[in-house]
Amino acid sequence: MVALLTLAFFTGFVIPLQTAANGNLKRQMRSPFLASCINCSVGACVLTMLILVTGESFYRPLDFLLSLDWWLYLSGPLGAVISIVAIVLSARLGMLGTSLSTMTGMMVSGLVFDANGWFNLQVHPFSGARALALVLMLIGLTIALNLPSYLHKHGTKLSLATVGWFLVGCVSGTLLTTQGAINAIFRVEIGSVLVCAWISMILTALIVLIIALCLRHSPTRILEIQVKGRYWIFIGGFMGATNIIATALFVPLIGAGTTMTLGVAGQLCCAMLMDHIGLWEVEVRRIRLTQIVGLILIVGAVALIRLL
Repeated sequence: MVALLTLAFFTGFVIPLQTAANGNLKRQMRSPFLASCINCSVGACVLTMLILVTGESFYRPLDFLLSLDWWLYLSGPLGAVISIVAIVLSARLGMLGTSLSTMTGMMVSGLVFDANGWFNLQVHPFSGARALALVLMLIGLTIALNLPSYLHKHGTKLSLATVGWFLVGCVSGTLLTTQGAINAIFRVEIGSVLVCAWISMILTALIVLIIALCLRHSPTRILEIQVKGRYWIFIGGFMGATNIIATALFVPLIGAGTTMTLGVAGQLCCAMLMDHIGLWEVEVRRIRLTQIVGLILIVGAVALIRLL
């Protein structure tokens, strides 16, 4: 069980790495949609090699694929929606506001999914311990992301529209939980977690490419990418594939609430380390004691969910 919880933690840990890599591609190509397309294409290529190496088959009879419930194919479209929402929110709320709203949605929706047993998940009633865990999670996020300072700095700009965008971020976090729950079922139906993730990545890549073409973002912009030894700018796809596979495996095993909460803890931990050392051209921001306290509170919330 400890091994599963640790791996679930690293499921979230890879997300800031993916974001940093995609951010660099987005700046160079001047198109977040083309950057996402490259990201998903790299992920699909990595999964293709893994499927070939493991000897699994790509082939599934067409009548079998058509017989599956239509919503099992929503993972790819959900991935595209999540990417687009993140782009819009970062411009409206900034990175801190985007992170807070998305993580809040992930944690709350994870507990709701568990309480109702949605998507064939094992039912975990919403007890007093889980309510306390939710409070600890929100307090931990508030402290770790230094929300009071953010509100003091942007307080005069807060409006009904800002609240609305925050709720959109919460919905985006809920979609992340939904995507993980859908993939947990789809990988069983399709008979392979690798093929499940492969289909999801390909669908997302096609959707964002179509959006890019509709916006007249020419794919030839890929020629503008300057690597200069920074091969890590293409690692986003690998990290995305890792996240899809891990959530599909862990959600049914340890529950959506635990998976999403540990994912948030992993995201915070990785972001703190990246800021502290300035990894991958991230601006250096030393780790603060309040961030560590916030992270401890979130880990304590996980303990409440799992042990009580």
